[in-house]
Amino acid sequence: MTVEIKCSQCGAGVEISEESGFIGCPYCDSRLYIETAQTVQHSYLKPGIKPEQVAAIISQELSKLELTQPVSVIQSELVFIPFWLIKLKTGLLRFPASELEISELRNFSIPVGAVIPYDPEIEGKAKVEMPELSLDNILASPKLEKQKDEIVKSELVHIPFYQANYKYLDQGFSAMVDAGAGKLYADSLPISASRQKDRYFLTLFAILSLLFLLEAFLIPKFWILLLAYLATGAGAWYLIQANIKQKGY
Repeated sequence: MTVEIKCSQCGAGVEISEESGFIGCPYCDSRLYIETAQTVQHSYLKPGIKPEQVAAIISQELSKLELTQPVSVIQSELVFIPFWLIKLKTGLLRFPASELEISELRNFSIPVGAVIPYDPEIEGKAKVEMPELSLDNILASPKLEKQKDEIVKSELVHIPFYQANYKYLDQGFSAMVDAGAGKLYADSLPISASRQKDRYFLTLFAILSLLFLLEAFLIPKFWILLLAYLATGAGAWYLIQANIKQKGY
């Protein structure tokens, strides 16, 4: 079964089937995405980063955190993630069109000037995610509900990322590397030795402070409290010295 809808670029009638998703207008050659009973312009960002560069990009970003040990990339896959680009009279709004594995990607800024018409050939070379969040749902969100009169155009843009799993000091981590600009996105990163040390001593300080406060609250007599402080301090000193030696601080 086929139906006819209008091209969002030239207004010509385009016949589509129920299986259609990403299509091209036969009249103006625009790349389109079918959203319910309408079409929206479909663009993508061409990757500029090669797969063999992923390990170096991760290493460079980790070095800024004083993490200088070698990075071993276990798996790296090129994935095109969809975003809705809403053009307003006064600016641009960007919304993820699917659930994001890395929450930090919500802050991703689309380089609008670098996007080009969608090329269906990338589907044979990389994973292309279909939109899970419809344009209708995005337009009905509270953020856009009050700005409907300001909307000029809606566009679907696929952005390339390398979905990477890597090891650092035998610990596994996952991250997304922007295949256009080479920026690293991750919800968790390895912790440097200096940060681990700082966290360790801050935790000890908090625990000891709590113990001293509890003793002050539970022991009314000063001389008994003083003995309790001395005993707690001596015991903590012994345990801390043994732990520091074990951790190599």
